[in-house]
Amino acid sequence: MKAVIMAGGEGTRLRPLSLGRPKPMTPLLGRPVMEHIISLLKRHGVTDICVTLCYQPQAVTDYFGSGERLGVRLTYFVEEEPLGTAGSVKNCMSHLGREDFLVISGDCVCDLDLSRLAAFHREKKAAATLALYSHSAPLEYGLVVTDPTGRVERFVEKPAWGQVVTDRINTGIYLLSPSAMDRVPDRGSFDFGKDLFPALLREGAPLYGCPLEGYWCDMGDCRAYLNCVCDALDGTIKLEPGLPRRGPGIWSAGALPPGVFLTPPCWIGPGAVIGAGAKLGPWAVVGRGAEVGSKAVLRRSVLLEGASAGPGAALSGAILCPGAAAGQGAVLKEGAVLGENALAQERAVLLERVRLWPGQTAPAGCRLARSVTSGSQKGTLRFGDGGVIRGVLGEDLGPAALRARGSGVGAEGRVGLGCSATPGAKMLARAAAAGVAAAGGQTWFHGLECPVQGAWAARKEELPVSLFVEREEGGPVYLHFFDRQGLPLGRARERKLEHALLQGEFPRVRGDRVGELEQLRLSALLWAQSVAREAALGRSVLRRVTVAVGKDSPTDRAIRGALLALGCQVEDRWRPGIPAFSGSRGGFRLSAQDERGALLDSGQLLALVALIEMENGSGTVAVPSGASAAVDLVAAGYGGTVLRLDRDGEEARDRYAALPWLWSAPSAAARICARMGTSGQKLETLMSKTPRFNIWKREVPLSSDRGRVMQALAREQPQAAQGEGIRVRTGSGWVYLVPLARRPALRVMAEGPDLELAAELCDFYADRAAALDREACRQCVQDKDKK
Repeated sequence: MKAVIMAGGEGTRLRPLSLGRPKPMTPLLGRPVMEHIISLLKRHGVTDICVTLCYQPQAVTDYFGSGERLGVRLTYFVEEEPLGTAGSVKNCMSHLGREDFLVISGDCVCDLDLSRLAAFHREKKAAATLALYSHSAPLEYGLVVTDPTGRVERFVEKPAWGQVVTDRINTGIYLLSPSAMDRVPDRGSFDFGKDLFPALLREGAPLYGCPLEGYWCDMGDCRAYLNCVCDALDGTIKLEPGLPRRGPGIWSAGALPPGVFLTPPCWIGPGAVIGAGAKLGPWAVVGRGAEVGSKAVLRRSVLLEGASAGPGAALSGAILCPGAAAGQGAVLKEGAVLGENALAQERAVLLERVRLWPGQTAPAGCRLARSVTSGSQKGTLRFGDGGVIRGVLGEDLGPAALRARGSGVGAEGRVGLGCSATPGAKMLARAAAAGVAAAGGQTWFHGLECPVQGAWAARKEELPVSLFVEREEGGPVYLHFFDRQGLPLGRARERKLEHALLQGEFPRVRGDRVGELEQLRLSALLWAQSVAREAALGRSVLRRVTVAVGKDSPTDRAIRGALLALGCQVEDRWRPGIPAFSGSRGGFRLSAQDERGALLDSGQLLALVALIEMENGSGTVAVPSGASAAVDLVAAGYGGTVLRLDRDGEEARDRYAALPWLWSAPSAAARICARMGTSGQKLETLMSKTPRFNIWKREVPLSSDRGRVMQALAREQPQAAQGEGIRVRTGSGWVYLVPLARRPALRVMAEGPDLELAAELCDFYADRAAALDREACRQCVQDKDKK
């Protein structure tokens, strides 16, 4: 049997312990949590394992490699964007084949009997079997109600005590058949708990729950992590300590140091230094290279690699991340956490649940009752792919960070500003407005609710720079910056802003020159009418087009409004015979279903919009560097020209800005519906006119400089088109290679008339990039040796 380990999580609730690493890489008794999961799978005979990755994938691939060191075979699948739990597993089906397989989270801690789960699954001939666990505190989990045979009757999500009809929770461990996975769409986000299992239940498919004995813990936050450590030390969970046992409940890499008082259980890693008179335990972990000063006290506490507790320090229920230090006489109480390289100076007292984020300091002699995060640090956030800054509210994005960014753009005079309708987004927007005012700029605020509308406001008012703060409740924060054309700022302006923030160059003016806040008289209706007028192809719609668009998200509400203004009849749900549209990425990405339910991604729809543009008499379109080669074939059929951003300069940028349906999901949906209305054709008919390419993607982690690898690839492909990446034409296929902004990796996307060719091209260029990366690393070492 094969297995899938889902290891794409960021672990936001586990911060600051998880900052700088994926959650499955959190250390537990000297090894990442995911390594304990691999050991569990291996004990039950599972050695062929797929690993789904999203957040910082290189941290996982660098540590585990091929899996040979652990006696298993690991195959990695990296998500370019979140696909949901079921969607990420669907992405692995090319490797899993048509046999039943196991799914398990890479960040849970458990020793459940997976062999019993597999036997139960086979006995019931189930489409899907959920591993269930009787939990003493079930309120925070999804409950699963089964009949006496184990067949699932219903789910109860995050129940109140009055709904706790069972204590059996869904552990997130599943045995699945390929037939169950056939219900998961090939594209888009799709979850096991929210989508697949409810669908199986409605259909009456054989969906079962199997209760298992043993230990299971979600390890969702720092408190749960500390509980897991204690349970591992006292044997509540069966984990391999990985160190020699030096006495009852005492594991140590070396001989026990003299003059130290140990109360079992304790775990002391390689290279740890413990001063005379120190008192450790019960439940004390001193990681590799960590230091405990003389007469320090550690009870129910964890010092990770390289952390230190100074002489006389007292830690009770505390966690010190790698490189963190508690100074002489410092006191850390229950739930206190020091992030990586954080410092509690001499005699500092951190009260219950106080946390210092990485690099932060608690001053000497202070009594700290509130956590100190990195929100006030300058220069820690950079623009990512697509010109968007991403962060977490209250951690790396707070009011201070927004004030700094507001000041950074305020010197340009007029600054557009908008935000989502959530309290957090509004608070950050107010902070940005304060920064603009402090720099002498005028803030022009609009009440539009999604970023794509903010881009329209910037274009309509010709604002030099605009900011839209996007945040759904409980989610990350996205900062969208636009120029006067409504497009992202461009890399040159982004770098200038990053440099100013890094240097702390925040413009300030005298009190009599402070800027003011103005309200733009814009509305969602005015925006929708403008979008409809632009997209209407200059003719009235000949027939009333019926489409489906949801209304749960700001982006979908925007698409809905634009299509209503165009004269479409808009329904809430897709049904056979009508198309459906949906937006994402702040309204800059469109997806659809045609009348038969076939899913259409943004690349296919961009090719269709280009086709409509060519049919309408326009000879030139502009598209992003990574847009599908289908656009080139469409243009070639009409003798047209395709400009690519970051390759064709200002001409491409101006053309791109002038055709908003090339980058705005509501405008693209309106343009497509306008063509359907004037031609009387269905969406599936229009799509049949566009070339169909199969796409295969891979991500190659890089150890050397990204620039060196790209330069080497460019030298090998002198005829390739270069811009933001390299586009290579090879026979009947295309390959696009581009470095990622957020992490040291290269994305390889290959297109071909069939999937086999696309996969072959993708693998060839990915392997070549990896080889060039290794050569660059070797050259780097040789250069250092010469010096």
